[in-house]
Amino acid sequence: MTVRHFQMDSALRAAEKLRQGTIDRRQFLAALAAAGAVVVSGAKLGFAASDEIVIVNWGGAAVENFTKAFVTPFIKATGIKAVVVGEGPDDGKIRAMVEAKNVTWDCCDTGIADSKSLGNKGYLEPIDYAVVDAKKVPPGDNAAKYGIANYFFSNVLAYDTTKVSRPPTSWADFYNLKDFPGKRTMCKWVGSQLEPALFADGVTADKMYPLDVDRAFKKIKSILPDLVFWESGAQSQQYFRDGEVVMGNVWNTRANLLKIETKGRIDWIWNQGILQPSAWIVPKGNPAGPKVFKFIASSQDPAQQVELLKLMGNGPANPAADALLDDALRKISPTFSKNMEQQLALNTDWYGEHEADTQNKFLDLIAS
Repeated sequence: MTVRHFQMDSALRAAEKLRQGTIDRRQFLAALAAAGAVVVSGAKLGFAASDEIVIVNWGGAAVENFTKAFVTPFIKATGIKAVVVGEGPDDGKIRAMVEAKNVTWDCCDTGIADSKSLGNKGYLEPIDYAVVDAKKVPPGDNAAKYGIANYFFSNVLAYDTTKVSRPPTSWADFYNLKDFPGKRTMCKWVGSQLEPALFADGVTADKMYPLDVDRAFKKIKSILPDLVFWESGAQSQQYFRDGEVVMGNVWNTRANLLKIETKGRIDWIWNQGILQPSAWIVPKGNPAGPKVFKFIASSQDPAQQVELLKLMGNGPANPAADALLDDALRKISPTFSKNMEQQLALNTDWYGEHEADTQNKFLDLIAS
């Protein structure tokens, strides 16, 4: 799902920061080493002790940054050992561990949709809401039975200010080739690509789900010759750098990097952004047992989530973080209240049921 591609993309952002000069080469290599270290220490981590919590994300800079934002404060406050490893918590790996009764992970950074598909099939522990606070996430589907939101990101409309006659205000402008001529870019992974097409075709947010796939495909096909498709966040940026596109459906983190590096030449809007959560999940039979929920509860601290926003651009899941943001952070956070109210919350139930089939049809469409 889109959330997984976003999480993997997080591991690449250190390279962007190195190129911009916001981190030095030593810090960059340290971040890469953190990801590589899991290979060296894999045998040790494979026998995780019951007194150590193993948190798994997608590697790279995310290992160092999750450690700084979440793990170091948790260890200091509780004395419980915890470590972040970048082994990539793929659904297939979790299923294999649980089926083999050889679970080596305690807490995984995945998505709400994954929590439902895995949890409903018996591969996850229910979140202990006697320890974890369900009220420390936005209302809606962000505190599910088997997963709870840990941060948010958005697909937003980015644009080149030098190539448009006026700033776009909605996805209708993305599909308006007459007033906004030029190439556009979208992701080849279907998540958060159909909703903008439907917005542009007149569907309102309250009528968005279940998605009318055929209607969305028809709208996308209407501008297909003017679309180029990206597979990674870095590629979405490169299209803008090269001047190949005038607009794009990109992640807010990449839009922010573009705005910084181009000194405002590339900008973006929050209106009709597609907001979605990542989530903590716990594999069934995790070695650390119930104490893993103490870590999840600790990570709900708004100051820790603001730290992750500073480090990686991931939006805090705890609404209380709003009060801790300065003006600069408010502008880039997808979950700052004034930004959040402009966006559509992605329906994880719909994607959990329909994504695989729709993805295949989407690839056929864009190849036509």
